[in-house]
Amino acid sequence: MNKEPIHLLNLLKKSLGTILLLAIIGELIFFPSLANFYGCLMAIISFGIFYQFLNEKYIRDSPFSFFMYLSMFMYRFLPLIATIIEGKPITYGFERPYETFIYEILLFLISSLAFYLACKNEKSTSKNNAFKQVLFELKFFEITPNILWGMGLLGFMIRIYNFNAGTAEYGDVSGKFISSLNYLMYAPLILMFPSLLNLKYSKTKFVWLYTIVVFVISIASNSRQSIITPIAIISLMFFLYVVTNNIKITRLLAPWKIIFFATALFLILSILSKISTAMLFTRTIRSDVDKVELFQETIRVIQNEDLMARLKDASNLKTSTLTSYQEGWTEHYVDNFMLERYANMRITDETLFYAEKKGYSNPQMLELFNKNVLSLFPTPLLSLFGIYLDKSEFKYSRGDFLYGSGFGGYRVTSHIGDGLATFGYWYFLLQFFCFLIIFKLLNTFTYYKDKRINYAPFGLMNLFTFLGMFRNAQGIIGDVGYIVRGYIQGIVTYLIIYYIVRSIFRVLNFNKKYISN
Repeated sequence: MNKEPIHLLNLLKKSLGTILLLAIIGELIFFPSLANFYGCLMAIISFGIFYQFLNEKYIRDSPFSFFMYLSMFMYRFLPLIATIIEGKPITYGFERPYETFIYEILLFLISSLAFYLACKNEKSTSKNNAFKQVLFELKFFEITPNILWGMGLLGFMIRIYNFNAGTAEYGDVSGKFISSLNYLMYAPLILMFPSLLNLKYSKTKFVWLYTIVVFVISIASNSRQSIITPIAIISLMFFLYVVTNNIKITRLLAPWKIIFFATALFLILSILSKISTAMLFTRTIRSDVDKVELFQETIRVIQNEDLMARLKDASNLKTSTLTSYQEGWTEHYVDNFMLERYANMRITDETLFYAEKKGYSNPQMLELFNKNVLSLFPTPLLSLFGIYLDKSEFKYSRGDFLYGSGFGGYRVTSHIGDGLATFGYWYFLLQFFCFLIIFKLLNTFTYYKDKRINYAPFGLMNLFTFLGMFRNAQGIIGDVGYIVRGYIQGIVTYLIIYYIVRSIFRVLNFNKKYISN
């Protein structure tokens, strides 16, 4: 008797619902309180709304917006799951639990409305808007395997250069331009799923080899996010590939395959955890040695079992100590480093605590916001309008300023804490329009032609970036920055590189023909 084919999205819906139910039962049994019930309610509402958008239409027609929206859902869903797995309540360390959960529910409702309005008419049969047409005419949606490899090698060289050049400072235009092109390193990874770009490519073994090299280089960068990025991009493309091609996953669920993938996942997570611990230990010397020495030291630490054991014990001792906000800034919520930004709802609670101390609609926060907006524009353009702003003064983050002391720590902030401190309750309306515009902008990375969807190569290269566009970082100023500068800058720099690489290959091809003749 043949079984009905299983769709990935149906499996995800059932799995997420089951996980949520078990987490709620565990939360209410082991940590019964009204505050924790509010946390469960937030997760239930978030899942109920996200459930409606977890379908082929939104993923296929608006994938780049969907991945940003996915990060919004994860921020409200994962805290309950992550904390109960670690034996903690969802309100672990909270001092403003009710305000945190109520405001997060409200912001998610606003975010969902913005996503719906931006994506409801994004159908393959709809007419492309004028801006999409302009991008199409500029060859923004065209690519070849050779150009992808050319971009990847260029991005790889840029990454190596940035190892030695360090972080670009304010006013270093060329340095900032070069740093913004790091994402090109991931261009060849798309060739694992060439059909996403309507290409044919069979030499995937070279792509896997390149991926391994990229992963090793990421370890040398001493950045935990860098080692996750290639893995995340491949995973997100696989998800998009399965959904867009309507692939049934019945065969993927064979018992031996489940055991294999579960074992592989466990090993990968264990390796990443060890690498992360070693990176934190070697981070104190990364400014004193070159990247090769830093990489070698990281490997030596990983191989030193006694040292790794001591580092793990020290980490467990540190995370077992719960710091109150009165004692100082703390970001400890979940122990897993991969969930620090995507499931750390304690940052919302903490920034709300400091927002109340500073006062909602704080004039100083608004003044800083205005300066932050001005700093998004190039200095020559500001000078043209008689505006003189010393960008070097921004050696602290909005999280630092909200905290009130210790400038220079580059503390993250939450959207809600920063927004209420800056705009008061008007923040929610402003944030709605920001999200609506961003979703609309991300939707321009799809083009419909001959009843077929064309995804922009630039969009696929930046899938993990889009997934991280809603997380604890800069708050609403990060969204404004993308609208004002990031979006156009990304397109322009990509097109410059595209035409350069394409021209090089055309010249090489011409010379090859000339020589052969």
